[in-house]
Amino acid sequence: MTIDTILSETTPRAMRIALMAGDRLVELHIDRPGRGHREGDVFAGRVSRVVPALDACFVELPEGVSGFLRTREADAKGSGETLSRLVQEGQKIAVQVKAEAHDEKGPLLTCRFEDKDGAIAAVVTRSKGLRLLARARMLLTRLADEHPEARIVADSPSELVALRKRKRDGEVVLHQGASLFENAGVEEQIEAALAPRMDLPSGALLLFEPGRTLTAIDIDTARASESARDPLAVNLEAVPVIARQLRLRNIGGLIVIDFLNMKGDDAPRRLMQGLAEALREDPAETASDGPSRFGAVELARRRRGPTLAETVGAPPLAATEALIRRLRREAAMQGGATLVVRASPEVARLFAGDDGGRAIANWVGRRLELVSEPGRAHHETDIAAEL
Repeated sequence: MTIDTILSETTPRAMRIALMAGDRLVELHIDRPGRGHREGDVFAGRVSRVVPALDACFVELPEGVSGFLRTREADAKGSGETLSRLVQEGQKIAVQVKAEAHDEKGPLLTCRFEDKDGAIAAVVTRSKGLRLLARARMLLTRLADEHPEARIVADSPSELVALRKRKRDGEVVLHQGASLFENAGVEEQIEAALAPRMDLPSGALLLFEPGRTLTAIDIDTARASESARDPLAVNLEAVPVIARQLRLRNIGGLIVIDFLNMKGDDAPRRLMQGLAEALREDPAETASDGPSRFGAVELARRRRGPTLAETVGAPPLAATEALIRRLRREAAMQGGATLVVRASPEVARLFAGDDGGRAIANWVGRRLELVSEPGRAHHETDIAAEL
């Protein structure tokens, strides 16, 4: 599945980046400047606990975050030393985020990064506290470099200046007008990928049940037509959809797929062959086993950072960012000098941010009045114009 288009939609609080193959959403990334610990960021941290049984240690980072550093990643020079010789509890250390936090686990860290002339190590030695030392390349820049032939469409002119200076084959285009994601059908695909169930063309359902230790995927044919209930045909119909959703939802770890029981000696081979083919272009390493005599197939998929649900964020954050995007549309439709925004207390707090929402007001081009209403659900926001 070749990424041929990268869509970038920007607000004052976040940049959403969609990797597309034709009209299909393959991956969604969200860059929230100044928030979190992003892949490639370099920090001055402190070793808080060494755990020989795990052959690793925990490193305290800013914002109360604890990262995980394995021995092989702590051995920057490849010396082969034991963990106890490489780090000690309480030691200040420079680390880079190798993989972002996910499933309530901290980020994976490494000491294996470029440090010209030991400049970063020297800063850590002098540093008194935990702090960010270097930001990674902007996410859009990194993704553009990873897919040099993809066409980039962005709605922020400032993002295009740097991209047009880079050597790449794909063109860079400014989008103007209505929401870029809505025009491309991305919003609908995000919503579908966050849902626990998906319809297949045959009428069968895919049910996704994420858990702490594994994700279960079930195929339900209760609503499928009689003519579409051949077990092998339904299973093969589900395979490419499951493969795409694993990547889009960024599901990692152990996955159990409960396929329909099939008849025929050749059916299991055809199913596993189809699954292997569908997973071939997934950048995350996968291993599979099955099907069992009950039709279950086990997959192990390497984790690649947060899941889609974690990327989108908890309901208050997701609702706040949706409200910000909606404001620009409402400003174009409604007259008046002021827009009155009514939201739940938590959404109102996130919306106000550190600057009281001034950056959002400047972006929208209208005065904003924010009203916090206890008892209002996070997703129930209201925007009204006042003269």
